[in-house]
Amino acid sequence: MTKVVAVTGGIGSGKSEVGKTFVELGVPVVDLDEIAHAMSAPGSAAMQTVRQTFGDAMFAENGQLDRSRLRELVFADPDALDKLNQIMHPAIRAEAIRQIEQHSAHPYVILAIPLLVESRDDWAIIDHVVVVDCSEDTQLARVMQRNTFSEAMAQAIIAAQSSRQERLEIADTVIENDQTLPDLHEKVLKFHQIFSKTCQ
Repeated sequence: MTKVVAVTGGIGSGKSEVGKTFVELGVPVVDLDEIAHAMSAPGSAAMQTVRQTFGDAMFAENGQLDRSRLRELVFADPDALDKLNQIMHPAIRAEAIRQIEQHSAHPYVILAIPLLVESRDDWAIIDHVVVVDCSEDTQLARVMQRNTFSEAMAQAIIAAQSSRQERLEIADTVIENDQTLPDLHEKVLKFHQIFSKTCQ
């Protein structure tokens, strides 16, 4: 039976780099952000519902979702965020489970899931939770640098997510990422070597 390892962490924690390292180790990665991105394609069933719910103003003339405009809306309005989640989450979850089932020959599969604390009840299939963690100062600096956000915008996005403490409370394994990339890769390799043995 393939085990499902959830990898989560706040924005800027290094989840994507951890995911890439697992891919290099030959571990399948099912990424909820990638699934959500694919479902944001013009004309998809999910986008038709988003348009009906939030209006044409959330879309560019070419039919593409205006992500920045929608992001501003849902950060300013909790009800709008709830509506968006009700549209996207069930569809994303169904596709993630479909992809996980395609990797049944592997000992374990990574489920890259940014907002696990907020949606833990929806994911009974998870066997082990890995939290990628870093200091809040490191997180803020990375978000500002990577996304060219102002400090206020970066802080607002971080504040809208679950707290660092809430993430750590659901962790079975914590991978600290305050140092170098080689250090991070070494920690992921060590986890892989240990966890693979538990799957035998």
